[in-house]
Order: sequence, then C-alpha cells, then structure tokens
Amino acid sequence: MVWDGECSFCKKFADRFETRSKNLIEFIPYQLLSEKYPNSPVYDYQNSVYFLENSGSTSGAEAIFNYFKKIGIKWPKILYNKFKFFRRTTEFFYRLIANNRKVAGVLGTFFFGSNFLKDTFGISSWLFGRFLGLVGLIAFLSFWFQAESLISSKGIIPFGDDLNQVKSYIFKYNLEISKWLIRPSLLWISMTDIWLNVVILIGICSSFLLIGGLIPHIAIMLSWISYLSIAVVTEPFLNFQWDALLLETYFLSFFLVPWKLNHNRNSLANPPALGRWLLWLLAFKLMFESGVVKFTFYGERGFNAWRDLTALNYHFWTQPIPSWISYYIDKLPTIFDNAALIFTYLCELIIPFFIFFPRRLRRFSAIILITFQLLILLSGNYGFFNILTIAICITLFDDQFLNKVFKNNFFISSSGFNRMIKYKKIRFGFSLIVLVCFLYTFKIFLYRDFQGNNPQNINKTDNHSSLGQKIIDVARVSRSMNAYGLFRVMTTTRPEIIIELQGQDSTWSDVNFNYKPGLENQRPKFFLPHMPRLDWQMWFEALYLERLVNNPFEYATYQRFLTVMVKDDITYSNLKMTDFLNDDSKKVLEKLPFNEQRTFITRLNRSINIHLNSSYWFARALSKMVNDNNSYLNIDRQKRYTNIKISLKSYSFDHSKANTKNWWKFNSEKNTSFLIKL
Repeated sequence: MVWDGECSFCKKFADRFETRSKNLIEFIPYQLLSEKYPNSPVYDYQNSVYFLENSGSTSGAEAIFNYFKKIGIKWPKILYNKFKFFRRTTEFFYRLIANNRKVAGVLGTFFFGSNFLKDTFGISSWLFGRFLGLVGLIAFLSFWFQAESLISSKGIIPFGDDLNQVKSYIFKYNLEISKWLIRPSLLWISMTDIWLNVVILIGICSSFLLIGGLIPHIAIMLSWISYLSIAVVTEPFLNFQWDALLLETYFLSFFLVPWKLNHNRNSLANPPALGRWLLWLLAFKLMFESGVVKFTFYGERGFNAWRDLTALNYHFWTQPIPSWISYYIDKLPTIFDNAALIFTYLCELIIPFFIFFPRRLRRFSAIILITFQLLILLSGNYGFFNILTIAICITLFDDQFLNKVFKNNFFISSSGFNRMIKYKKIRFGFSLIVLVCFLYTFKIFLYRDFQGNNPQNINKTDNHSSLGQKIIDVARVSRSMNAYGLFRVMTTTRPEIIIELQGQDSTWSDVNFNYKPGLENQRPKFFLPHMPRLDWQMWFEALYLERLVNNPFEYATYQRFLTVMVKDDITYSNLKMTDFLNDDSKKVLEKLPFNEQRTFITRLNRSINIHLNSSYWFARALSKMVNDNNSYLNIDRQKRYTNIKISLKSYSFDHSKANTKNWWKFNSEKNTSFLIKL
C-alpha cells in the first residue's frame, strides 16, 4: 500500500490500516518507494493511494477494498465489482475526501483525536465486569437482609403463596402453558425458606466470581437467573426500574464478557462488537426514554412540571426517600434548579446521541453521563441504580483513553481474543437475534413514550405481528428487554403515611420506619447503596391514598378493605368478596331495588379489586404488625393492640429562618386519618 508520506491525514489512515493488516501488507510512503523498490511503477501517488500486487495495481476506493479483501473482509470488493452504483458512489466520496484532505484532517482530529487507530475496548469490558459484579453483590445482599420480612413463609407476601396461585390459575382455566413460563423462577424447585436463601446465595457467589473475573459468562448467567427467580415472585418490592435495568444488563452482558475461565488484566482483548453495541444501545435507551417521557406524560389536571420548568422546585423533597444532602441542595437558589434542569434535559435528550459518534464525542458522552449519575447519587437514595448506570457508561471508553488514565502500566492487551472463543459463530448468531429483538421492542417502547398519557392518544394502539407479539411476551416474562422512564410525572406534594398502634392501656405508640420520613426533627438518612424495599413502597402507598381522599366512595372502600384484611388476617387464598360487606351494608342492600343492588355490588367489586392490586402488600404489612411476632419494624410485642390509626400527612422540607431543629414541616390543613378496629 503506497500513500503520500507528506500528508498527515494520509499517515493517520495508513497507521490505522497497518495495525489491522496482520503483517500481510507492507505500507510505504511513495517518497521512499523508489529507494526500496527502484523498479516500482510511477503513478500519481500524491493524489491517490495505490495498492500494488503481483497481478497489478489499483487506486482510490478500489485500492481500499482490495486491502480489505486481503485481510479477510471480502464483501466491500464484491459490492464494488457487482454494482455500478456502489462503485461510482464510493469513488466519488473517495475523490471528494482526497481533494479536501486539509478539511478532512481537521474534522478527523475533532472526532478522533491525534490518531485514527481502530478503537479497542478490552480495558472497559474488564472494568465493566467488575462493576457489574459489585452491583450484583450489593443488590443480592441488600435484598437478603429483607427477604425474611418480605417474601419468606413468615413474610408480608410469601413467595410460596404467589407460586401456588399461579398453579391454581393454570389448573382452574385448564391452560396449556408451563408454570415456568408464567413465573421463570428457580423457586419452583422448592417453596421453602432454605431454598430461597440458597437461590440468593447463588447470586451472591456468582457476583463474587464476576468481581474476580472467574468464568464471567457463567457468573453472569447465574446472577441473571437468580435475580430473575426472586424478582418475579416479589412484586411489588422488586418491581422498580433499576431491578429491570439490572436484569437487562445481566442478559445483554452475556454477549460482551469473554467466554473463558479467567478474565484478568494481564490478557485483555477486544470484546465482540455486537456485545458492546447492545450495552451502548441500553445506555441510550435508558437515558433517551427517561427524557422523552418527561415531556409526554402529565399529572392530574394536565399538569407537567417538566414542561413548566418547575420540576426541581419539588423533586428534592418529594422524591421517594430524600437524604440530608437533598435538604441542603433544596436550599440552594432557584438559579441552581434551573441550571440543573437544563443539564438534565441535555443529559437525557442530547448527550445520548453522542454515544453513536466517533471516539472523542463518545468519550465526552460517557464523562457527562457519569457526572450526571454522580450528581443524582448525591441528591437522593436510589440504591444501586446510579452505580449500575455508571458501569454501563464505562463501556463507552476506549483503551487509548483508559490507558492514559491508568498510565499504560496496569493492563496488558492480547490480540488473540477471537481465537479463544470456541463458539464464536454461535455467539455471533445469538447476539444478532438479541440485537434485532432489542431494536424491535425499543421501537415499540419509543412509540408509547411519544404517545404519553394524553387522553387523545389513549385509544391509539400499535399493532404487532404474531412473531412481534411473541417477542414482546418473552421480553415481559423475562424482564430483560424493558421500557424506562424515570420520574415521568413529577410529584408536587409529599404525603406520608404515619401508623400508630393503640394498646389495651389506651396508649398510642408510633410505628417507626428505619428510613422513610417520620418525625419533624428526624434527619433524613443517606444509606447508599442499600435499597429498603418496604420504606420505598410506603411512598407509593401514600401517593395512592392521597388520590383516594378526594373520592369519598373509594376512600370508604379503602378503609373497609384494610379493616377486613387486617382484622381477619386474610390472604389471597381465603379471600371472598362478601367479606367486605358488613351487616349494616347487607341490610341496606336488601332494601334497595335489584338494579341498584347490582350497580352497588359491581362498583364495590371494582373498587376492592383496585385496592387489592395496589395495596394488598400494605394490608398484609399491617396485619403482620399486629398479628405476627416477627416484623421488619421495631414494635413492642409484649402489648396486645386494639386499634391501628392510619394518618396521611403532608410533608415538605422546613427551610424557615425561625427553624432551628426541624428538618420537616407538616401542612396540618391536608391531614386526614382513620381507625382500624381490631
């Protein structure tokens, strides 16, 4: 390959091609050609690159395609020979660049930097594997400490009850479907607490393997299977977007990490391109969807705080569980909120597109997105979510950049990665199938995001083929191709449920949660990276109850629902709709005309079913507080309780100048409460 040695732009490309030539091709500037090869042909080397072979010489785009053919990439030359349009187009663009090399050089430097060498990602894939293992370890350990209280046989919603309901449903309707497809969980093997702990331990051990780089592909699959096994039976406690993100990251990472026994820093190599692109597309999907929904989803009465540029006026004190850092961030001047809001829009709607640009802009996108996640991490408590997102963004960094960070002496690269993959073609085939499914589901998710929750778009549906519907169903069951949209509707109030228990001695005692806001002088906690599932769910329950307060019928049925569920300690397996009709209600119904009876019962059934779907876990949690000896909460078990008081209070940060000790203030005008008699 002969090129113009006095052209810096040409030299950068010659260096790039030479590093990929596998020593099969000699690269030489035309200024030195005659010295080494006196009988070499004389061409216009200054205006075009030439590829010299024994069979003859070619120039321009054809020379480039002959180079690719020589190193094993044959399809460009085939297209060049068979299609006249392709031949003319490529030669036109080659000549356009060749005639404007100074401009091309400036653009190339802007996009690529000091060289045009092919990017490799061995270091970032190594770092990603360690970070993913750390995130998995955090997720499994955090849940393990809560599993007994949440889903064990003594927990709020035992996982065995959920699995038994699935079996009963299949039997009742004589469905020809496997229980494993409805609930893909290892917990089917044994519905015991011991086996639950074994499944979680498998996830913990596989996380340690991933951190150590041992059999990373097996470790990722074990982590994915273990987390999926507990997530599908732990609704609503493991139904957050970061749980879905962790599962999707596990699944896609299987095609990125090396399929070998030990992935250590002394033998790094470039990971498969498709595996890398799957993670990049996941980063784009997470960010871009989260940005789109902020402009297409509306709260009550059509209000959208993101469009009104007021979202961050509320966010720091209305988010699920603020920290003490959130309190001080909220005290900053309004100009900070405006700047942070603009930065959020840039990070979610503009910066993600830089992922698909060449090296320097891709690095820029990674740095900005990681900075964004660090700021979110400081402003609230979101468990492992921010660390996981940072891990995904690390895959955007190329080895040239990371070698500078680690000063070129920490990692040793290897070029034999592809040869070490015994099943390279199988892996490529599966990666391609997953990529197609990913793009298909992403297209559907984006369509829904742009539709938003505008009433005008509610009846608009996206039609799918039978194959497309199967892809969506599999994605839904496996939770490994998901839609995202963080804080699509900004809450502008902070309702908090306060629970009090009355003993036989008529004294009241508060039920204190470990993390969620309670007392006025209680400092908000910063508990990263732990994820207290029950405290988080209380935030959602408070928002649900706040909506019911303005609807007398729904509010009344909610009170009746909780009273019956708690007093009689009812579970799904022994639930009857007639339980929610007390004697007084039955007497009133008997006096009503038949049509009015049917209307009332239909409305009651609908209301109770809504409460079951939303608040069954809360009813069971209350029941555990008063009927069970084991509890996630610190409750005096020596007392026998006669009443539960549920209060809904309106909270906000207290920044008043007169305040010297309180972190919170209550709006007494919006308080409401009711009793559950036991």
